[in-house]
Amino acid sequence: MKKHTYIFLLSFVLASTVFVSCEDSIDKTNSPIPYEPIGGYENSDEIAKDHLLAKFSFDGNIQDSKNAITGGVGTDVTYETGVKGNAYKGSASSFITYNTVSNAVINLKNISVSMWIKTDPHTGGAQSLFMLPKKTDFWGNIFSLIEANDSNTSMFLKNHIQKDVTPSIPWSGQFIEHKDDNILKNMYGSWKHIVWTYNGTSSTYSIYIDGVKLDLPATISKRYASDPSTGGGPYGELSNSEVSKFIIGGYQQHLGTPWGNPDGWMLHYTGLMDEFRIYDTALADNEVTALYKLEKDNR
Repeated sequence: MKKHTYIFLLSFVLASTVFVSCEDSIDKTNSPIPYEPIGGYENSDEIAKDHLLAKFSFDGNIQDSKNAITGGVGTDVTYETGVKGNAYKGSASSFITYNTVSNAVINLKNISVSMWIKTDPHTGGAQSLFMLPKKTDFWGNIFSLIEANDSNTSMFLKNHIQKDVTPSIPWSGQFIEHKDDNILKNMYGSWKHIVWTYNGTSSTYSIYIDGVKLDLPATISKRYASDPSTGGGPYGELSNSEVSKFIIGGYQQHLGTPWGNPDGWMLHYTGLMDEFRIYDTALADNEVTALYKLEKDNR
């Protein structure tokens, strides 16, 4: 009996030693299991990295981590939990003014704008998500607006592009409107990833919601310098002019001189915004899909 007890105790000690040894080995010698790449990318900043001009993550600050848009001053800015870290929280009085815009942003010929938003329906006017102002015009150069509408689920989004050249073209400033049959469905009450692009080589506009490209009619996707029914040619590359400052959550009229006071319908953005990016290229379909998935995965 005593002999059997010794054998049992010896076996227990040996097994415990092996278990502890294996446990120590697992803890000390194995690296963390890496995430699987998405679309060939490990993180969102790898996508078109040489074309990423500006990136605002709003992780407790208003800085552009690429330093293309600087000198930010926030008005009534607060933060809430976002898709990645914190997010900008808008209100009826909130906006951010940036005093310096780099030549890379001013002179971009193609563009992709990417952002996450979470907002609710509103009334009384149009909320501005962002604007690249123009000193000599009522309207800015490049911007995005959310118009009020009667739907509690569908969003009337307006994007604006600009081409100021000599000699001038008839359709130099263009609104691209998502309304009626092309209104954006199921956009309120939850986080939505929006990317819109313009390719100056093909004069083509595209928009993506949660990584999926929307099927647009040619009347929206193909852009022209003048009426195509009377021989108008392609719109071509963008050309901004008289750029001064940059604003998130408001209109250029909210910045004071040289613009007049804002009209009553010019509203600040009241929702949440996260991971706002500007590229100087039109992202490809697979790049937009990867960007959506990677940011959603907090990468």
